[in-house]
Amino acid sequence: MGHDAARHGRTAAGSWLALALLCLLPCGFARAVDAGLPPGPSLVGLDHLPTAVSDLDAAAEDYRRLGFALKPGRPHDNGLRNRHVKFPDGSGIELITPGAGARDALTARYAAHLEAGEGPAYLALHARETEPFVAALDAAGIGHARDGGVISLDDPALGFLFFVRDNRSPTDLPEHFAHPNTAAAMTGVWLALDADTHARLARLLLALGARRGEATIPLETSVAADVFHVQNGRIAIVPAQYRQVPGRPVLGAEFRLRDPARASSTLDAFRTATGAASYLVPPRAAHGAWLSFPP
Repeated sequence: MGHDAARHGRTAAGSWLALALLCLLPCGFARAVDAGLPPGPSLVGLDHLPTAVSDLDAAAEDYRRLGFALKPGRPHDNGLRNRHVKFPDGSGIELITPGAGARDALTARYAAHLEAGEGPAYLALHARETEPFVAALDAAGIGHARDGGVISLDDPALGFLFFVRDNRSPTDLPEHFAHPNTAAAMTGVWLALDADTHARLARLLLALGARRGEATIPLETSVAADVFHVQNGRIAIVPAQYRQVPGRPVLGAEFRLRDPARASSTLDAFRTATGAASYLVPPRAAHGAWLSFPP
């Protein structure tokens, strides 16, 4: 949510330490094949993608045309405004704009992000059992800091990642989950990382109980991905060459549809050539994010 992202931004802007993670893992894709394995016994799960947009109203309308219901956001003291694509498990996308003029470090960060174009700025994971989560970080020697309800990592290479306890809210209503495209959950996030950052994130996720595998994801072509299963989905990592914009590791997300055939009323223009009811929305149509709806 917006206030969670705001707290994270203050931490990211003001307290990143130059602490490198140790014992990096090999980055090859020679892993046990991902065969649709269920999520593993991870301490974390997919939460939300704060996605920077230059015109919030226009972005919200485009996401509605893609078949998403949006929950209204709220104005923030620092000028941030947002809208939410939400799901019952707390996963989703936050469309967020800094408005005119940077009022603090976070709005300045979003404004700088938008200078290179729209798109996902962060990945938030949830850690609903905070103490076991923190204990796992400590046991692995992974430095971290708390700022209110947000936990961030000391490693600047993982500055795109932060943790919240729970993005679900008492103000979430059934109509906020009633997506006309029949999306029921955000089940995956795609990242494009250089080899060193890939290894650092792999070490982190394995320390938090993620199950590792491999799969392919449908970018311009099918791309091999190193996959980490967490509580409610998966994190797929491809090489940094697949970034839309240099320096931006978060590519997009994938969603589970309740009724892929019925989704064609809003997504048919993005049907893939596989012959199944599979849809892939490119970044140009989703304000900088890949959106995948597998069958």
